[in-house]
Amino acid sequence: MPTSDTPHRDIDRRAYLLLLDDQHRLMLCGGCCNGWTVPQVLLAPDADFRGGAAQYLAQRFHIENPRFGTVYGVHETRDSDCWEHDRRTISRIFIVRISSEASDSFQLISPSHARWGVDEIKSRRQEIYPEGVSLLVSGYVEGWLPDGPVSLY
Repeated sequence: MPTSDTPHRDIDRRAYLLLLDDQHRLMLCGGCCNGWTVPQVLLAPDADFRGGAAQYLAQRFHIENPRFGTVYGVHETRDSDCWEHDRRTISRIFIVRISSEASDSFQLISPSHARWGVDEIKSRRQEIYPEGVSLLVSGYVEGWLPDGPVSLY
């Protein structure tokens, strides 16, 4: 499994944030992108994935010292498979545990935000971007994914 962290200008580097509250509900944004997505941050070529994610969470959602889950997704396109952004992509998909209060605040940011439990995530998995989110969340919540990186291809 590739795990490149090498900075390069022609690489789209993103952190996707799977915000899970105490009731195991995933926070989703539905007001853009013609579907449901999780919060994401585009990172500078030299930014650390986890550090960039933590900085975004603090600035955007006022979540200081985020509790990252032990499982995280890794996605990298090959140079020959750059159809999504017309350039190579490297992504990390982090699970971040948030409080019920932070979950309530997220819900109030916009009427197009939603909180889905695992059953709804599974039944509506094809509506959620990026692909693989439902598998990662259900495996984490249900406890059948091992700690560490999980390749999402």
